[in-house]
Amino acid sequence: MKVRDQLIKRIEKLPEDVLEEVDDFVAFIQKKKRAGGRLSWGSFALSTRAFDFWSDREEVEYSLNDLRTKP
Repeated sequence: MKVRDQLIKRIEKLPEDVLEEVDDFVAFIQKKKRAGGRLSWGSFALSTRAFDFWSDREEVEYSLNDLRTKP
């Protein structure tokens, strides 16, 4: 059996929430290959706009007023 066939069988048994992780990893591998192998997982995560919610003030749970210094 080819690796592709084995992989498909294993993927078909995974729950939906795990499939999202598999999809993210496949996208990472594809982008890494296009970059000639010069891509880290961290730089990939930043390039996918996964952290864009930090730019939206309404999505950020804390503000500068929440910061306190210890006496």
